[in-house]
Amino acid sequence: MTDAHNLLERCREELGDPDAVFRAGRVWAKLAVAAGLVLYGGVANYLWWVHGPARFDHIVLLVLLGPPITGLSLFGHLYRTRGLCVLAYPTGLLRLQRDEVESYPWAEVEEVRLKADKGTFVILRDETGEALSGWLEVEPPAFRLWNAQLTVRRADGTTAKLTPAVGGYPELVAHVQRETFRAQWPKVLARFRGGERVACGPFEVSRAGLRYEKNLLPWADLSEVAIGSKHFTVKRKGKWLPWVSKDLDDVPNPHVLMALIEEARRTARPARKRAEEAG
Repeated sequence: MTDAHNLLERCREELGDPDAVFRAGRVWAKLAVAAGLVLYGGVANYLWWVHGPARFDHIVLLVLLGPPITGLSLFGHLYRTRGLCVLAYPTGLLRLQRDEVESYPWAEVEEVRLKADKGTFVILRDETGEALSGWLEVEPPAFRLWNAQLTVRRADGTTAKLTPAVGGYPELVAHVQRETFRAQWPKVLARFRGGERVACGPFEVSRAGLRYEKNLLPWADLSEVAIGSKHFTVKRKGKWLPWVSKDLDDVPNPHVLMALIEEARRTARPARKRAEEAG
């Protein structure tokens, strides 16, 4: 048996069966794709430089160099993530790679960051409307695995970076967000309802509105918060351009921030209604 298998079995013996196991997935298929891209690049460059015309432009450069560079990058990424296995337990996450083990208890996870082309926010509520769980559903890229990433950071700074090299990556991303939401949300909600301003990276949420740097967007003027083109975008009513657009991976705990924005808007609606009736 391999060292990775022995390490996995030892974890199961000591901690019991995990809720889910995420391994480096479809490695041979990804290696075949990488080899195909490199082979194509070699053949295309040979034919172009030896037998092709003299004309050269940026489109030719993209066709000749794009595939082999992507293939080599994919080879490197698969090599760096070889032997990777992630175990999800009710109490936290275990990251195994070769002879190394790192633990990330949910209660000690301070930040979750995402890199993704786009995402759909999902929130579950109980019968009274209280939020139970929230997460961003993401889809991994087909080839450029490094263009998507889940980063989990403990309060002591220890960090795990996971990519779609792990099989079941969308499920892993959702699982981590759901568990960290349950651990963080009660404290965040209590602070907001207590009248505090809650900082979420470059943003600050309060009863008055959403603040970015020195600019405040009242809840009545907020049109939409969306994830797209690798950005976290806030739109203002009646405006074509975004009020603010930040790289998604610059926003810590985006799932908690989006749930808090929804909570603030729900809270603001009755207040606006009462003000309108009084006016």
